[in-house]
Formats: sequence, structure tokens, C-alpha cells
Amino acid sequence: MKIAIIHNQFSMGGGMEAYMLSLLKGFLADGDQVFIYAYEVNKELAAQSSCTIYQPSLLPLPGRWKKYHFLHLCNTRLKKDAYDITISLTRTNCQDIAVCGGVHPETIRRINRTSLFRRLHDKIEIFFEKKMVATVPVIMAHSKAISREIMAHYNVAETKIKTIYPPIDTDKFFPADDKTVRQTRKELQIDEKKLTFLLPSCGHQCKGLTQLLAAFRLLDASKYELLVAGSKIPQAHPENCRYIGYIPNLAPVYSAVDFTILPSDYEAFGLVIPESLQCGTPVIASKEVGATELLSARDGIILTDNRPETIARTIRELNTTFTVTDNFALAHGLTIGQHIHAIKMLFEKS
Repeated sequence: MKIAIIHNQFSMGGGMEAYMLSLLKGFLADGDQVFIYAYEVNKELAAQSSCTIYQPSLLPLPGRWKKYHFLHLCNTRLKKDAYDITISLTRTNCQDIAVCGGVHPETIRRINRTSLFRRLHDKIEIFFEKKMVATVPVIMAHSKAISREIMAHYNVAETKIKTIYPPIDTDKFFPADDKTVRQTRKELQIDEKKLTFLLPSCGHQCKGLTQLLAAFRLLDASKYELLVAGSKIPQAHPENCRYIGYIPNLAPVYSAVDFTILPSDYEAFGLVIPESLQCGTPVIASKEVGATELLSARDGIILTDNRPETIARTIRELNTTFTVTDNFALAHGLTIGQHIHAIKMLFEKS
């Protein structure tokens, strides 16, 4: 089959960038031809990838305006009939399947905007998103929570929204062996006498970092430590919190810590949750994280709220040995192969 995938960036990263690479890997493994449409392209990654990449010429516009021009060009110039399936991970309306990893009005509702300039961009993003959900035949929501949010904010028939959770790469995420765990703990200077928690975050504003740092100020530094991977943390952080840098492959880190923690204010899915569980490490997450829809009591704890007092109390009261579901991804249909099959079945039924 000929598959077209549209996204703003073709690059390494988290979120939709990682999802795009999972789609690419899965479709190629299934014997499909893949065509990528993006306006920002990592040349090194492109050279390593067995796909055709189209990077349109855009006007020399600043920041987000370049993205809006890209969306317009896709909407007016993409020849959908040239492909068997067209999928977009951004707010276009020219494709067969729109992947929705979050609903913009809901993001605004959850995160207070103060900049007038930012509010202008919010209106433009909503304009594109509204047209997308009204026009595209199938909307793929990455969690049941997102499905509900789409219906709450837009007049969309429930029948056109399909919930399919995003996949994780099981070739990359799996429990590390004892030697790797020891080596990783040594490299990260993890004290085995302490309970160690990992927050992977490149967007601290909504990940609950502020509440988490406040919670660790309430905890005994000789017993509990927080490691933050991704974006830097404020210099004025508690002594039992450390920034460990941006780590491209978190798999051994997941295996080396005791818990992954994600006390987000709003998280449409939260891929770090199944990644951690696939590596055998239990999780603590706020109920606002979409991936908690998949959790059982053996996999971790769902916080009722993300206030510092709640987080600190939950950590102090940890007394359960969690027996994380074996091969969490396979058990919940989260392997790349299962995801590609679901997409093809979805399209055949649309």
C-alpha cells in the first residue's frame, strides 16, 4: 500500500514526532511505501529513513506562521487519491484519518493563557482543528478521554471517532538485564538506599513539575529522590531533586528507577506511562493522564489530584509490591504491529 503521513516535523523527539517514527517503522515493516509531508526535516534522520519525503517551499514567515502556511498548502495541494491511506498528525483537513493526540480548546481550558499573542495563535489553531474534525472522515483519538473532549468541544458524530492508543516500540522498550541496571544506576549516581522516582518531561508547564518539586520539599531527602529527564529544572529546586539531562533512550533509566511519576495537570495520553510499564517499572500518575485508562492496581497508583500534599502522602504510604503486567504493550494492543493493523482495519471500515 501507498501511505502518506503529514506532520509539521520529521525529526527525533517526543509526542507526535516519536509517533510518526513508529508509524513509519510499522508501515515499512508491513511492506508498505511511505511518503512523508513535513515542513521541518532532520536531514540526518531523513538520510537513514527508507521513505520519500516532501518538504514544500514556504514563505519566509516567522515561527507558527510558517506552520499555518504549511497546513494551508497541504489542504489545497495534497492529492489524496494518489495514496491508499492518508494520515495526518497535525491540523489539516485533506486526509483520510486525523490523529488527535489532544484537543486544543481543552488544553486552553486546563492551562491558563496570559499572553495576548498566544491567544491569537490559539484562535488560529482552533480554526484549523474545527475544520479538521468536521471534514476528515475518520478521527483517531489517542484515548477515551480525548474522544469525550472532541465531542464536548465540537459538533462531531460519535461514530466517526475511533479510540486507538498510540504504540510503543518494543524493540526499544523492555526490561533491562541486571548488568545494565547496575551500570545505569552507577552512571546516574542512584542511591539504592533511597526510593528513586523519574519524571520524563520536555514540557514542565503541564507535567506537574511545580507540584512535584513542592512535594519533594515535604519528603525526607535521605529516603526519596526525584530524577528529571528532558528539559532543565529551576535552579531553586529541593536537594532531593536532580536534573539528569535529555536522554534519547530512556529504556534503561526506566528499569533503573523504582517508579516513573507523571502528576500532570493535563495529559491527553502520556506515552511515558506504558513505556515505563513495558520496562517493568510501576507508575504514579494523576487521573488527568489519559494512559491511566489502561492501568490496573498491579501497575501503579492513580492520584486523585496533583496537589503537593497528595503526592507526598502517596509516596510516604507506598507499601505495596507492584507486579507490573508482563509485556504490557502486547497485553494492551500497544505494539507497533498491532497499531498498524488497527489503522488498516479502521480505514477498511470507514
